[in-house]
Amino acid sequence: MDMNEGFQCRCCGACCRIKDGIVRVSSEEIARIAAFLGQGEADFIAHEAELAPDRKGLMLKSRPDGACVYLTDDNHCRINPVKPDKCRTFPFDWVNPDSNEVCPGLKAANR
Repeated sequence: MDMNEGFQCRCCGACCRIKDGIVRVSSEEIARIAAFLGQGEADFIAHEAELAPDRKGLMLKSRPDGACVYLTDDNHCRINPVKPDKCRTFPFDWVNPDSNEVCPGLKAANR
């Protein structure tokens, strides 16, 4: 049985508020998100992305408080239909060592 089989997202936004969280974006994701936002890819890269700390690609920018720039005040993703694969596949394809502490839905599923 998959550890996260009973997971149900609580829409709390905790996973989108991880300080220093890195959401890498591929060229395909950049194109998809930019089109969804009605921007050109160059504008998206210039204003919405930044170089990852390891300098091996681009990642989405974060707000000064560490939250994703696309997280709304009511804990929804402004780019949900085109959100990056990293966001789309959490927690089924990957988790961090502290994910159970960060995510109330995982805490409940893994009791």
